Amino acid sequence: MNMTADPRFMAFTLIEAGQKPTLPLDRAIEDAAQQFDRLSQKDKGLCHAIVFGVFRHRGRIDQLICHGSKLSFDRIDPKVKTILRIGVFQIVFLDRVPDFAAINTSIELAKPICGKKASGFINAVLRNISRSHKDIALPSANKNLAGHLTAAFSIPSWLGKRWAARYGTVKTLALGNALMTLPPVTLRINPCKTSREALIEEFDRAGINAQPTQFSPVGLQIQTSGIAIPDLPGFNEGLFQVQDEAAQLAVQLLGPKPGESILDACAGLGTKTCHMALEMENKGNITANDTGEGKAERLDNEARRLDIDMISNTHVDMARAGLNDFSSYFNRVLVDAPCTGLGVLARNPDSRWKRKSKDVMRMAALQKKILNGSANLVAPGGVLVYAVCSCEPEETTQVIERFLEKRKDYSPDPSGFEAHLPFFCKSGDKAFSKTTFPDHLDMDGFFMARMRRKK
Repeated sequence: MNMTADPRFMAFTLIEAGQKPTLPLDRAIEDAAQQFDRLSQKDKGLCHAIVFGVFRHRGRIDQLICHGSKLSFDRIDPKVKTILRIGVFQIVFLDRVPDFAAINTSIELAKPICGKKASGFINAVLRNISRSHKDIALPSANKNLAGHLTAAFSIPSWLGKRWAARYGTVKTLALGNALMTLPPVTLRINPCKTSREALIEEFDRAGINAQPTQFSPVGLQIQTSGIAIPDLPGFNEGLFQVQDEAAQLAVQLLGPKPGESILDACAGLGTKTCHMALEMENKGNITANDTGEGKAERLDNEARRLDIDMISNTHVDMARAGLNDFSSYFNRVLVDAPCTGLGVLARNPDSRWKRKSKDVMRMAALQKKILNGSANLVAPGGVLVYAVCSCEPEETTQVIERFLEKRKDYSPDPSGFEAHLPFFCKSGDKAFSKTTFPDHLDMDGFFMARMRRKK
């Protein structure tokens, strides 16, 4: 077997990398771009299907391995587990791969990685699963809800119990089902270069179905049929960026205007930063702050693609930030804080297996510090928006409640919320925040709140 040109070996490499707690799967894929390019288009598709499929269906896959193995699951070597998961995924979830091919390729994959003895064990387990998997039932949702959620929807036991206690069985099952659905690819147009209608027409000419987003006035959703984002028409010309609709609405809630000075306190790769710049018609100044200095170069490259030249980068720890770290106050500050990402598990299936119960409180403590530090930089009368891609109360409403208790110089801004996101407001409800859930509205699980510093 030529390992460097084998899609299953590539899948094994990416799954092993994506299981590391500090390395997101998409970053692991980016880091392996050169090796990935050695694969044919067909093999790239197979590799991609295996990698994301193993993470998305790992709960069911592991249940089947437990049934098919005489060795207890905890005693199986981690690399052998990964190869077994690749084989089981193909047997159970990939109709285009015959069982014998899934078994034989797994054995060949195991020989150079784990040795002949392990390949014999893998052969036996996969043959058992091939014969019996259709007869192995899921745990009953009525008798063992947490076990059912793990096997059916790959929701770890701790998270399933947490959601069931908070939302009840029906809502939790709906969330689980939504997380198994591949989310749509959502784009945001560059209004300085095109209109939504014009881009939809351009995609249509290329045979790509595109539909306007339900709420964002600059978003559209596409069915790519496997086309890589950089190969889409208009990408090189900077006509759009990839951005989920909920994230688009967070910038819409901030309401950036041309000529203002704005801080993106946790800019990351800068998708929201660029969105703000385009809303400002590339007029004014945006400071994109992030402690990961390697992200600044990628942000700058993306800004150039979109013809944006109003962004400057800083690398301040916002949990300890003060006025001395910046030259002046800002008209508006966006705090898209680091979070557990439990609202975007459909998009990032590897995160299901990396997060632990303690992460929720750990992230909430950090979020409170970042929000407080960022709030010091808002000009009197200015706007502060807090956002996270999580629906957990400790990271969302409780962070805001604690902030408003401590910071008497801030108040909720329901009128501003209604002015920018009227479709989320009921008459007279005085809402200044919103949580979206993955099981409705066709967007990620997300939270956003708008506040204003008192004059």
